Amino acid sequence: MKKYQRNRLATAIALLSMASAGAVAKTESIEEVIVTGVTQDTKKFDATFSINTISAEDMKQLAPMGTADLLGNIPGFFPEGGSAGETHNNVLVRGLPQAGGYRYVPNLLDGLPAFEEPEAPFMNNDVFIKTDLMTQSVEAVKGGPGGILYSNALGAAVNYITRTGGQEFEGGYKLEVGDWGHVRNDFWLGGPINDNLTYAMGGFYRVSDGVRDPGYTGNNGGQFRANLLYTSDDNSTELMVQAHVIRDKTIFYQNIPYRIANTRAPGTDGNPFEIDPGDVQSLGVDFSDGTLQAPATSYYNLYDADGGRRQLDITDGINPEFNIFTAKFGKDFGDGWRLESGLRYTSGFSGFNALFNDPPTETSKLQNDQFNRLQDLTADPTNGIDYSAATQVKAYFADTVTGTDLSTAVEAPSVLAHNIPVWAKVDATSFTGDFRLTNSFELGSTTHDLTFGAYTSIFTYDVSSVFASAWSDINEDARLVDLYAVDAAEQQVGPSISTGGVDQPALFGLGANSNMKTRALYFLDHVSLLEGRLKLDFGARWQELEVDRVTTNSFDPGNSSNDFTPNDVVVGSTDDTLADNFVNVPDGKPQFASESYDDVGWSFGANYILLENHDTLGDVSIYGSFAESFRLPGFEDYIFGGPATSPTTGETARGDLTESITQLEGGVRFGTDTLDMTVSVFAIDFKAKENLGPLLDDLSATGTGNVACSSIPAPPNCPKVRDTFRRDLTNVGVEIEGSWTPDFAEGLRLQGSIVWQDPEQGQDNSIRSGIVEVDTNNDNINDVRQYEVSSSDARRPRRQAEVMINFRPSYTFAAIPLTIYGQAQYYSDRFATDDNTNVTIYPEYTQFNMGALYSVSDNLDLQLHVNNVNDAESFTEGSPITSGLTFASGDYIGVARPLLGRSVKFSLDYSF
Repeated sequence: MKKYQRNRLATAIALLSMASAGAVAKTESIEEVIVTGVTQDTKKFDATFSINTISAEDMKQLAPMGTADLLGNIPGFFPEGGSAGETHNNVLVRGLPQAGGYRYVPNLLDGLPAFEEPEAPFMNNDVFIKTDLMTQSVEAVKGGPGGILYSNALGAAVNYITRTGGQEFEGGYKLEVGDWGHVRNDFWLGGPINDNLTYAMGGFYRVSDGVRDPGYTGNNGGQFRANLLYTSDDNSTELMVQAHVIRDKTIFYQNIPYRIANTRAPGTDGNPFEIDPGDVQSLGVDFSDGTLQAPATSYYNLYDADGGRRQLDITDGINPEFNIFTAKFGKDFGDGWRLESGLRYTSGFSGFNALFNDPPTETSKLQNDQFNRLQDLTADPTNGIDYSAATQVKAYFADTVTGTDLSTAVEAPSVLAHNIPVWAKVDATSFTGDFRLTNSFELGSTTHDLTFGAYTSIFTYDVSSVFASAWSDINEDARLVDLYAVDAAEQQVGPSISTGGVDQPALFGLGANSNMKTRALYFLDHVSLLEGRLKLDFGARWQELEVDRVTTNSFDPGNSSNDFTPNDVVVGSTDDTLADNFVNVPDGKPQFASESYDDVGWSFGANYILLENHDTLGDVSIYGSFAESFRLPGFEDYIFGGPATSPTTGETARGDLTESITQLEGGVRFGTDTLDMTVSVFAIDFKAKENLGPLLDDLSATGTGNVACSSIPAPPNCPKVRDTFRRDLTNVGVEIEGSWTPDFAEGLRLQGSIVWQDPEQGQDNSIRSGIVEVDTNNDNINDVRQYEVSSSDARRPRRQAEVMINFRPSYTFAAIPLTIYGQAQYYSDRFATDDNTNVTIYPEYTQFNMGALYSVSDNLDLQLHVNNVNDAESFTEGSPITSGLTFASGDYIGVARPLLGRSVKFSLDYSF
């Protein structure tokens, strides 16, 4: 029998483990202990707020591809299917509108963030969060005290709880292989060093091609973490230290080009364009398991912000390298006083090497557009470039061009992919401290656990990036395509238009060096009265963020176009290329700024036990919470947001960047020997930061040569404008989560969740969202450029489903140690964008997963898991259907990110 010492860290982890093991019974579900959203270990049944948990046993059956895939099993979360791969997915919660990432869902490791900002460009929260055998459980708190105890937890906070060792040696090893070239090894070990000191260590290492096989190793790496836990003889003092090392690489999947028949006009608010997956035609890449990423499309010569050559290797993927060191201390001083503190230091970098995709282009159109461009260049005698001998522009596979004689080169197919190679690197550090002083005391007939907390985080974020433009065919073994001007004999004339597939080695870039400091003060009082039947929580948080930054990016002060033709190349010769003549790098004057933001939030919650040990109904409690919380600005707001410029005054505007939310929630929890259920109703009133519209030409101004910017074609050097706007959101919803083990079918377990929500946005004013070409005199020739005006007022936020269902049945046989299980995940249809123009709906879908667990012995399990058994077809995000994105045939074109297709994996799991 194991000998457990009574301390808060070890006790919480032990109880969580017990609660998740075996079939659900009343004593297990009701007694489950949570450590997230509370200052004292609390029974889940007593919580005054919404709390969801995922145990280690749950994770085994869910067999998630990555962090976002796992979070999709929490009611109210939409992870966009994990369709980007293992990392850098988007996680949405309770309808809150966001562009992507984890903006409103900070992910914590044992109650502390690995990095303070959950939505850092090119460094999503999930580069730090990778579950393995060292992950004991996952807890998610929505609303309530989440925004009081944690930074940026406006929507939710997710806490990953790490194993610690006990007074008996134990551990495990797991080997996992998949049909996508996937091999993963996990292990963990834990046990005593002496009566006061225990240890645990573990991690994983994984190699795989990727479910969408790029033709090279897409995923390679893993993590290792270890901790020591000291408990004093009198149990009054605990100290845990932990080291966590991440060395990983994952492939980042992006949108795939498609075409769809033009059977009607683009969608409107009252008549959306509904995409049927059966009508979407592939242009050469299978939506289930294909990708445009290939060995030949993985290497590019770009330019960085300093104008130096930058080699981009897409095969490096998302490659974080971080060291995380943590110390946690707890001390009981007697008379109800306790001090708890947590310190964490994170340092390292994350590389971002990806291939984004714009909508495809017909080769003939691209060639014609480029030929017209060359005529303009020839007409300017100052640039030394002469294409007068050229009769046309042609596109060839780059690997078939051997010289200036292009008659033997292989011409590109009729449709091309417009690729956007992206290179970025983030260097980051974060030092976080959380200190809590708690006093437990009785006051009259009430018991109080009153906590005062102080929080601080000092963090740095240094980033450099560049976005480029390149061309390839659309194929699962894609090849780069180059463009050349040729004469009638198909001999090269003048400089190549592109080289190595790249026609612009720097479209724009983002760069910043920033130092941030945040500090917070908070308190939370947990009150128990009526002999423990009524629990109350009341708390408040004040937080301040100070920012010192210097930016050199695409919005402020902007890019300039540079000519980087090497000195040893003759300008205008066939050795020259236009690709290095117009290179847009963020080389303007650096902008320095010091900014400060602060806000206050508070919450109140109550839980009342209606019934205890009732003969029929078991245990029943009701809870309710009211919270006003906030999110201080993030990097994309104060670094990359850029100013909005007035076309009349030339002044720049910067609005309110702090976001706020009011959440009201109530629910009931049931627990019997066979049933565990929670029904929650919530209402949200959210106010977003002030946003900026796209950077557009000022059509009321003139450009080069005093030509009106509204002209077709547009003149160079038009002044830019950006509109400001602010959105809000209201949402009401119902979340039902439960687990049932019926008496009449021993071994059967039915669990899952149903979510219905009705998020609706408001917008204070319409904005200029784009520029379209218009035929004003009905001669079938577009003769003027005009603004496209849009608003998201009274619209559902993009990519948000109204209905989400997660049903998970399982059956354990009595005669043999075999459990079979399944999962059905349903998401209703979603809008491609927020705006009321070109309204496009991506379809609902249901994905089925299934598997089997066979216990060879008490220590050895074998598992077979099939993900997306039915090869469900849909897209988690994509471009809208617009009249401006068509082929010559009239077919609409676009890009979208499909669900990952069917995959199979087998694992061997040994524990002792």
